[in-house]
Amino acid sequence: MTLEDSSPAGHGWIKKQFSSEVSPGRRALAMALGDLCRHLKPNQLGGLGLKQSEAAERLRSNPSSLSRFLSGKTVPGPEFIETLYKEACADAGDERAVGIGIDDVMGLRDRAVGERRCDRCADLSKQAGELASLKNEAAALRAAVAELSAVRAGLQARLTALAPPAPPPVPRRRGDRRRSRNDAAAARRVAAQAEDLGRGGKQDEALAMLRQTAEVLSPVETAVVLLTLRQRHQNRLADNLIHVYGRDQGDRDVMQAALELHEQGADGDAGALLRAAMR
Repeated sequence: MTLEDSSPAGHGWIKKQFSSEVSPGRRALAMALGDLCRHLKPNQLGGLGLKQSEAAERLRSNPSSLSRFLSGKTVPGPEFIETLYKEACADAGDERAVGIGIDDVMGLRDRAVGERRCDRCADLSKQAGELASLKNEAAALRAAVAELSAVRAGLQARLTALAPPAPPPVPRRRGDRRRSRNDAAAARRVAAQAEDLGRGGKQDEALAMLRQTAEVLSPVETAVVLLTLRQRHQNRLADNLIHVYGRDQGDRDVMQAALELHEQGADGDAGALLRAAMR
């Protein structure tokens, strides 16, 4: 016959269902506490048995806490165990009647407390591992950002090195104004000849003429030719001239031609000419 079978009637509240989260140590302690509670007798003889609320009051606790102790959800303090053991021995007759010593019950409590600490340590260890992982990810992201910044700085430095320096200002000499007018007139004649060839279906010959004249034209004359072609809606010839001049001429000549285009308001062609020189 088990202690539960021989316990007084009305002690059904002692038997609790253990959840899967209750560790073996807490389960063993809860079962020992339940065995001690079965020795408790009701306050009045002939009653229906000791109620949980009456037992909790007698043990200087409350029904909710007593229920958690017996289900293994909470580990009681030493004072509660001493009070329960004393009351159980008094109702049973002596210590031998309860079937377990106080030191053994305290040992079960120490084991349960140790398991709880281990669970906390495991949780803390898991959290520490997650924190370390996050720190590693943050360090990797910082390294990636630093690498991208270095790559960007290197690209900017290469672009700066590739960009030709701005030409120094050329002092205007006497006769420059007249020479500029003559240069512009000659450049317009070249553009007109290229247009005539283009309209006559001789685009290749027009392009060849522009390529040859670009070798002897000054940067200002080349800019005038390009502007004239744009005014005459010869955009294909103008685009080809930009490509040929930017590819074949020196950086200084290209920069001077682009500057002239910029001063004439043709910023798009000036940029296209510089890009052609960079390729």
